[in-house]
Amino acid sequence: MGIYKWYLAHQLTWSYLFDVYVGLLKVVPFWPFYLGYSAGIHANLKSNDAAVIQLIPLAFLSVGMGFSIYISVLYRYMQAAPLSIFYRHYSCLYVRIPVYMTIFLGLQALICIPLLFNFPQQDGLKTAMISQYPVLQQIFEDHPSVFGYEASEAVLRYNFTIVYTFVALSVSIVLLYLNFLRILRKNKQHLSIGTYNMQLMLFRTLFIQIFVFVLLLIFPILTAFVLIFIGLRCLSVIGLVALTIVGTHAFFDFCVLTFFIRSYREYVKECFRRVKKKLGFKVATVDVVPLVQNTISDLPSIYH
Repeated sequence: MGIYKWYLAHQLTWSYLFDVYVGLLKVVPFWPFYLGYSAGIHANLKSNDAAVIQLIPLAFLSVGMGFSIYISVLYRYMQAAPLSIFYRHYSCLYVRIPVYMTIFLGLQALICIPLLFNFPQQDGLKTAMISQYPVLQQIFEDHPSVFGYEASEAVLRYNFTIVYTFVALSVSIVLLYLNFLRILRKNKQHLSIGTYNMQLMLFRTLFIQIFVFVLLLIFPILTAFVLIFIGLRCLSVIGLVALTIVGTHAFFDFCVLTFFIRSYREYVKECFRRVKKKLGFKVATVDVVPLVQNTISDLPSIYH
């Protein structure tokens, strides 16, 4: 697995943190208004800063999760084309790390800064909303953590930006995957059987990961954002269902990696054996014989 296992661990860590925060926050969307409230750890927060505390970590973790998934797919893609010019630049850590940091910080700024500096004073927002919709008075009294935005063109543009970002992310990942398939077929005759089988295993796993990513992350989030523009009254229920589905991504992603990648599965088993041994349980020693010839790195053996 080489360096790839760290990309997988990085990806799962972001996904896990996102799922944990969503579970603790328990945000309840109150559409067709651009409002929501916390039914979890922030349920009793009332100040304007408390509203920022609820939203900014969610945006930060969302960007981190999407970025970690993308660079994991990109790494797998680059290993299939080690002779390309792009790979020569990519393989240089002094180039790759600064570029990753720049892109990551840029994405965080693009998503978080508009939320942070254009966040309305919640007391004023509540007063304005109640004056227009008196029925909201009881909602604000029952749920002091209500936060959100007043409907405006700027908010709509921001939502459209989010939708376009998700679409572009999905399309680029699919294109990378299809090109990865083309490169793998093209180089089949130049690869050893062991290396080709390893690449094929990772290829199948990557396909299932992308499918899970689209099904459990992209589809629910895009559905919720698109339906916002329509303004359905049942969007609160749909939003809760979407958040529930999104919260299962890290678990299913972990199951896919554990089931389909043997080296990752054996590593997880070894971690469990170490924990059991430290707890005083009897642990049977298992000698694992690799099914394929190992290479000294993630590059196919023909290039060493």
